[in-house]
Amino acid sequence: MTDRAARPCPVSVLIPAYNAQATLLQTLQSVERQSFGDFEVIVVDDGSRDDTARIGADFAARDARFRLVRQANAGAAAARNAALALARGEWIAPLDADDLWHPDKLARQAQCLKSTQPTTVLVYSWSVDIDERSLVISRRLDLDRFEGDAYAALVLTNFIGNASVPLIRRDVLVAVGGWDASLRARAAQGCEDWQLYLRLAEVGDFVLAPGFLIGYRQTSGSMSRQVPEMTRSYELVMAKAKAGHPELPAELFRWSRAAFDFYRFETLRDSAAPLSSLRALLSAVGGDPQWLRRRSTRRKLKRWLLSPLDGIRGRTAEVPQCFYEASPEPPFEVNEGDYFEARRRSVSVLRSNRRAL
Repeated sequence: MTDRAARPCPVSVLIPAYNAQATLLQTLQSVERQSFGDFEVIVVDDGSRDDTARIGADFAARDARFRLVRQANAGAAAARNAALALARGEWIAPLDADDLWHPDKLARQAQCLKSTQPTTVLVYSWSVDIDERSLVISRRLDLDRFEGDAYAALVLTNFIGNASVPLIRRDVLVAVGGWDASLRARAAQGCEDWQLYLRLAEVGDFVLAPGFLIGYRQTSGSMSRQVPEMTRSYELVMAKAKAGHPELPAELFRWSRAAFDFYRFETLRDSAAPLSSLRALLSAVGGDPQWLRRRSTRRKLKRWLLSPLDGIRGRTAEVPQCFYEASPEPPFEVNEGDYFEARRRSVSVLRSNRRAL
């Protein structure tokens, strides 16, 4: 056990956990099942008041690759930074305590590194939304494939998707300062990961390891559902990006805001805030009317408008698949139409003024 703890390992998995007793065991099991087994796992109990610490300790007692660290509640960003300070891996794999990984997640991303350049700082894959039962409830088919200098593409949209997706070079992650824990003090949590990806994109290249390899859990209490705080977080992050990169066109930030407003509309649509949802949709369309030309947008709007009639029309809902039973390969891809394909190409060739570490 001492020898294993002393030697370097290729990957360190960082798991911040706060009151995560309902999901932490499943998350740890999804790491344990990885076909790529040369990793360490650092679970940071962020001042939980439930059985989170016990679950982490029990797992660490039977698998020497896992260990538990406890701290007073300081937020997910601070918990990730605490784990990062202890990490020995050359590459860092963050994982939220309620998300899941496909058994080949680390293997596919590690394999991808074998054919990349030394300038690569992050490898990403695609994710699917899962519910409390780990059933797949949403899978994007308008897939992003941005690679190389991805800063402009990241301004347009957080195509990484969530905190449990990337594999990040540890030395670069440390050099850019890790996750920004100050957003919590400003009541602006939610975009710490997006902000980090932007800082990483300033200094290195991104690479795609294709596949739906991450299960991103959606619950009513998840941070992504806390829209006002998420909006403040987005505005702070984008204000800093705009000030730091005057070479990028203003329309890129306008498109980004419209895309974020459409995300707010989607998040609020099923909540008890119909007026807020409508305002977000109107803001999105006002900021970028071309958004309605996206084929995926039109399909979503049609589905939302017609879903109340499904019972009348005799339509039955599709039976969702368990995350582990769903294929990681996309069944097909949705072409967004010539206009948006041209926009994606134009954004992908924009280059930012990169900064030295």
